[in-house]
Amino acid sequence: MEQIRQWLESGRWNDARSALQAAMVNERAADPDLGTLLGLALGGGGDMAGAMAQLHKVAEQCPDEPHPCLDLLPILQAQGRTDEIAPLLLEVLVRRPRTPLVALELARHYRASGKMRDALRWAWHAAGLQPQWGEARRLLAWILADLGDLAGSVTYSRQAVALDPYDAAAWSNLGVALTDLGRHDEGEIAHDRALALAPDQPRIRVNRAVNLLAQGRMREAWADYEWRLRLPGHTGLPMEQLLPDLDRGVDLRGKRVLLTHEDGLGDTIQFARFAPLLAARGAQVLAHAPPPLERLLRSLGSGITILPGSAALPAFDYHCPYTSLPRAFGVTIFNIPATPYLFAEPALVARWQTALPAGGFKVGLVWAGQARPWLEGYGPLDGRRSMRLADLAPLMQRTGVQWVSLQKGVAAEELTEQGWRNDWPQGSGGFSICDPMPQVQDFADTAAIVAQLDAVVTVDTSVAHLAGAMGKTVLLLDRFDTCWRWLRNRNDSPWYDKTRIFRQDHLGDWSGPVAQIAAHLGAINIAYGALHSVC
Repeated sequence: MEQIRQWLESGRWNDARSALQAAMVNERAADPDLGTLLGLALGGGGDMAGAMAQLHKVAEQCPDEPHPCLDLLPILQAQGRTDEIAPLLLEVLVRRPRTPLVALELARHYRASGKMRDALRWAWHAAGLQPQWGEARRLLAWILADLGDLAGSVTYSRQAVALDPYDAAAWSNLGVALTDLGRHDEGEIAHDRALALAPDQPRIRVNRAVNLLAQGRMREAWADYEWRLRLPGHTGLPMEQLLPDLDRGVDLRGKRVLLTHEDGLGDTIQFARFAPLLAARGAQVLAHAPPPLERLLRSLGSGITILPGSAALPAFDYHCPYTSLPRAFGVTIFNIPATPYLFAEPALVARWQTALPAGGFKVGLVWAGQARPWLEGYGPLDGRRSMRLADLAPLMQRTGVQWVSLQKGVAAEELTEQGWRNDWPQGSGGFSICDPMPQVQDFADTAAIVAQLDAVVTVDTSVAHLAGAMGKTVLLLDRFDTCWRWLRNRNDSPWYDKTRIFRQDHLGDWSGPVAQIAAHLGAINIAYGALHSVC
C-alpha cells in the first residue's frame, strides 16, 4: 500500500492503477479504501469516466462518508484540469442532491473561476442544506463582498461567527467587510478577534494592517503588512536578509540592496520614491524592474542600477520589495517623500509631441484597470475600481478640453465602440478623444505623453501613480470601498500633493464623482485660459 501511495503522489498513475487492479481480487474487491485509490489513479491518468464510475461505487458502499470524488479535486487542480471540476461536482450532486460539502466545493470553484452568480447560487444551496454550518455562511459573505453587497457580507459574516465563534477566517472576513464600508472601529474589533484566534495566519494579519493603513495609522500597520511575504508563493528570497527598519542604526554604506517588484505596477511606481533615499545613505541600490517600467525607473537618478526583469538576481546584502520600503523608513502620513521623483525622457517628449493635439487644455483619460486573472479574487475588485467609457459622457461635454486617451488593454476598444476614437492629433469636434496608445511600448512612452498634459483623469490604476509621481494634477475617480493608500474621509493624498480624490457615495455609482470632476475641470480650464491670455 505504501508503494501505491508513493506512485500516486509522484504521478505514476498507470503503475498505481495496475497494482490496485491486481490487489482488488476476491475478498478485497469491495475494499472502499482500495476502491478510492483506484478511482484517483484512473482520474489522475485521464480516465475521468472510469474514475467517476469507480468512486460512485465507493460512495454507495459508504453513504455516510463524504463523496470520494472530492479527493480528485487537488489532482485536477495540480494538473491544470480545472475545467473538469464543475462537471465532476455537478454529476455528484445529480446523484446526491443533498450534499452540502459538494455544493460548497462547487461554489468555491465558481468563485475562483470568476463566475460569481453561479458561486452565489451554490453557496446558498449549501447553506440551505445545512443551516447551522458557519463555513457556508462565511463563503456566502465572501461572495457577496465580491459582488459589491458589503452590507450583505457583514450580515452573513456575523451569522458565521455566531455559529462558530472560534472561526478566525470568519472574523477576519467580517473585519474586511466593515473596513470596506468605512466602519473602521468595528472592523478593527473584528480583526483583533481574528488575530487572537489565529495569530500566525498571514492573511489575517494583512487584513488587519489594511484596516489600520486606511485610517492613516501607518506606523502601527507596517509590521503586520509585512506578513504578506509569508503568503504561499510570495517570495523565495531569504527572510533573514530582508532590509530591516532603518531607524535601528543600520549602516548601509557599501551595502548592496536589491529592490524587488511584487505584483502591481502602480505599487512599484508609488514606492520607488524611496530608492534614491537608500542611495543617499550610501547603499548600492539594485532596482529590479519589470519590462513595462525598466526605462521609466532609470529616471530615478544616479546611484541606482536598474536590473531588467529577465536579469538573474545578483548577490546582495539586503533585499526589499518596493512595497516594504515605507516600513523600512518608518513612514507616516507626515514624512512621505515629496514629488516629483519620476521624469520623462526629453527625447521621448519631443518624439511624442507630434502625436498630441497642438496647444489647448489637454487632459489624459483612463477608465479601467487590469483584471489580473492570475490573482484569485482580483477580478471583482478590478470590476469595482473600473468604469465604462460611456460613464464619462458628462465629462466630454466640457468645452475647450483636448482629450487624450492613456488607456491600454481590452477597455481601450470602447473608444471604437462609442465612436469617440480619433487617431490623429487634431480632433474633429464632439466626443473626439486622441488615442496615441497603440504605439506606446511602455511607461516611459506614457510618461512622455503625460508630461505634455495639463491634467489626468483616471480611476485607481497605475497611471494615477505615474502622473502623481511626475507631479501632475491628477483627478482620481475612486471606488466607494477605496484602497488603503487613498485613505478615508479626505479628498487629497499625502502621497501625491497634486492629486484630488472624487469618491463614490454609493458602490458602483460613478455619477457623483464624474459630475464633480466635470465642475472641477471647468474651474481649472478657466484658470488655464486666464493664465494663457495674460501670457
